Amino acid sequence: MIWVLLLLSLLLLLLLLPSYRVREGTAARNHSEENLRLYEERTEELQASDMDDEEKSALQLELDREFLANAEPETASGQAQSGIKRWPLAFAMVAVVVAGTLLFYQFWGASVELKATGLLDKAAQAELTKPEREQLISYLQQAADKNPQNQEWYYLYGRMLTVNSEFDRAAKVFADILVTLPEEAVEDRAVTLTLLAQAKFFAADQKADEETYNLLKESLELQPDNRQTQGLAGMLAFELNKYQAAIEHWKAVWLSLPDSPEAQMLAQGIQRAAERLQEQGETADLSWMKRASIKVLVDLSEEARQAVKADDTVFVLARAVSGPPMPLAARKLTVADLPQVITLSDAQAMAPGMNISSYDQLTLVARVSASGQPQPQSGDWQALKTPVSNQEESMIRLVVDEQIP
Repeated sequence: MIWVLLLLSLLLLLLLLPSYRVREGTAARNHSEENLRLYEERTEELQASDMDDEEKSALQLELDREFLANAEPETASGQAQSGIKRWPLAFAMVAVVVAGTLLFYQFWGASVELKATGLLDKAAQAELTKPEREQLISYLQQAADKNPQNQEWYYLYGRMLTVNSEFDRAAKVFADILVTLPEEAVEDRAVTLTLLAQAKFFAADQKADEETYNLLKESLELQPDNRQTQGLAGMLAFELNKYQAAIEHWKAVWLSLPDSPEAQMLAQGIQRAAERLQEQGETADLSWMKRASIKVLVDLSEEARQAVKADDTVFVLARAVSGPPMPLAARKLTVADLPQVITLSDAQAMAPGMNISSYDQLTLVARVSASGQPQPQSGDWQALKTPVSNQEESMIRLVVDEQIP
């Protein structure tokens, strides 16, 4: 539509300009012809007069100068006026194009994506009213239908339907997305399977069934570390009397959590599942529910103590021997605090799923940092011990005695 307006405006401009040029050229020619006629009449009268040749030459020269003086301003004036007349027309045409473009853009709904984005931004800051939610759903549906290759709009549409408790419609959207995803899109398929299972579960008034549970198991085969999927799978497994499976699902979530109220609530669910197993004559091994903690005595060698300052920072941390470099637990002290016994546990986890209970073998590090930064630098003093079991019951002694070159 925008291009049509531009082309029509350009065509109109091309049609108008020649007519202005013709009118301006005609007026200029008429004026010049009148000047020429008067000049010729006066010249003839001068030649027919009784003046001598010298007087005639002087007057003829004066007539020539007057003719030229009249002709040049007219030409310049015609050109200036022509330019002046064209500018208002040009500005008017630009104004028409801009106004028309915006009006048609709004009228034909070309800004649906912008409207949807605006409401999504608002939803991130405050709760939308019911009419706003319904309007957003409408915009997202239009944007999704308009951009079928961009699945992000379909995901947003399905999620908004879920938020609006329209679970049946949401399930259909996620099912349609799943059909279009290739097998190699592992992460996208896993997420979509979870969203589909979630929508179907709530559409059934939170009643578990094998079909929905199987969707979650399929998702976990693709993405086993997804806590949301593991948690929901545990709920469905429990409702389906699959108590051992529920424990396994919740175990994965519990081990990824720090010692927190959320972990304590999950532990209660695990205990209930274990009790149901006992009622069925089975037993559940819950020894893994003991939170890993390691006691560490941190001290300095005499050489190190003489080289550092009392207010230098001391970092004590535990890392996985085989795993990400991010610390699983960390404490911050000063040289003046040493020697000191500390406990490293899941309570000091720095990220979900990154705690010492999740990794059997650990590396313990104590480092004195003159800069106060946790990253090791030349001149820092440190102690390192590896491997250490996360179930170690005896106290580990770390004596800072090595200087980093």
